[in-house]
Amino acid sequence: MSRGSPDLGWRNAELLRGDLVEGVRAPRREPDGGPVAISGSVSVVRQLLAAGELDRLQLLVHPLAVGRGMRLFEEDVPPVPLRLLTCETFETGVLSLFYAPAAAPGEAGYEEARTHLPREDAG
Repeated sequence: MSRGSPDLGWRNAELLRGDLVEGVRAPRREPDGGPVAISGSVSVVRQLLAAGELDRLQLLVHPLAVGRGMRLFEEDVPPVPLRLLTCETFETGVLSLFYAPAAAPGEAGYEEARTHLPREDAG
């Protein structure tokens, strides 16, 4: 999907027309359908998260606090539980985090969560 007329000269790229969520679901239903990869679109990630259509989410966290800009996760929307699959730190300090959908968290409070925190050796 695009708001303009993008150059689709790179390999295995096609312009999606119509509904985004249905456009992603269609190739995933095909017997020989491979993975669908999307890079760099906050609005697309938001829509696919809300529709439950993301199997994995890669976030690149840069060691820079800018204090402004578009947020990936909007306010006033239901939380999306995720579980960390892998984490890699690049020499630049950038973190590459791969997440997958997770079951909704239980109703535990702070005290129960504290029992899972790492403890310093009193040694």
